[in-house]
Amino acid sequence: MNNSTLSCPKCGSTSLYKNGHDKYGNQQFLCKLCHHSFKLSHSHKRKNFPFPYPKCTSCGKSMQIYKVRRSFVVFRCRACRTKDRVPFNLPEPVTLIPEKFKYFRFPLFFILKAFVLYMKHNMSYRSLAHSLNIKVSHVTIYKWVIKLCTLFSVLFPTFTIENVFSVHADETVLVFKEQKYYVWLLVDHETNLILCWHVSKYRDMGQVKVLLEKFFGNSKPRNIELITDGLGAYESAVKLLFRNINHVVVPLGKNNQCESKFSLLKDFFRLKRGLKNTKNLAKYIQGFCVVKNLWKTHNGNINRILSQLHSFITTS
Repeated sequence: MNNSTLSCPKCGSTSLYKNGHDKYGNQQFLCKLCHHSFKLSHSHKRKNFPFPYPKCTSCGKSMQIYKVRRSFVVFRCRACRTKDRVPFNLPEPVTLIPEKFKYFRFPLFFILKAFVLYMKHNMSYRSLAHSLNIKVSHVTIYKWVIKLCTLFSVLFPTFTIENVFSVHADETVLVFKEQKYYVWLLVDHETNLILCWHVSKYRDMGQVKVLLEKFFGNSKPRNIELITDGLGAYESAVKLLFRNINHVVVPLGKNNQCESKFSLLKDFFRLKRGLKNTKNLAKYIQGFCVVKNLWKTHNGNINRILSQLHSFITTS
C-alpha cells in the first residue's frame, strides 16, 4: 500500500502496507524499507470486571485473570505465579429473566410448549422438533429446556401452598454411569403436590435436614406430621433438629404419594435413555416437579399452564 499521508516514524518512508491488528484491534503497519512495525492508535483492552485487580501478596506485582468461576475470579501473578481468589457478586438472575429470551428467534410460546411437552409427555428432542411445525434443531430445543429448568430453579426453589399439616417424605435412587444419585421429595398429603425436592449423592440425616429446611424456608418450623417409610435418617433428624415434627412411619411400599412420583420420574429418564451429562440431573428434576405441579393444579389444561408460565417469566 502506497499512502502519502502515512510515513514510517523510524525512516520517514511512505512505502507502507497494512500488517494486521494487535490483540486490542488496533491497525498495524509495516515499513517496506526498514521493516519497522508501528500503529497509529493505542487503545487498550477494556476490563472484564469493574473492581480493581489485586496485586500479588508475595512480590507486589500486577496479577492477571487466570480462571473465572461462578462466584469468584482466580488471579495469577505474572512473575511468581502466586494465585489469589477475588469474590464478586453476580447480578440477580430474576432481573435478567426478560433478557434471556429477548433475542430468541421464536416466540416464547413455542419455547414453553416444547418444555412442557418434553417434561410431561416424554417426547424426545427430535420428535418435538418435528411436531412444533417450525424449522428448529433438536439441539436448540435441548438448550431451551436446560435454560428454562435453570430459570425455574430461581423462580420456584420450592412450591409454596398454605395450610400444610401433613407431608410425605421419601427418597429413591437413580443410577447414571455407575454413579448413584438420591432424589428426595416432600409431598403434601391433601393436595398431592410436590412441595420441595433435593438431589444428593448421599442418603443420610444431612440430606433430610436440607430437604426440611427448604420446606420451612425462612419461617420457623411449625407443627406438622411427617409420614415416611422408616428410614433412620428421618428419625434422627426429627429427634435432633426438628422436635416439633410428629414422625409417622408407614410400612414399606405404602408411601404412595411419593412412590407414584418416583415411578413417573424413573419412566421419564428410562424413555430418555439416561443422561449424557449428569450435571443436568438436578435441572431436569426441577423442571419435572414444576410441570407436574402445574399439570395437577390446572387439571391438564396445557393452555392455562403455558399462560401461567409465560406470566411468571415476563412479570418476574
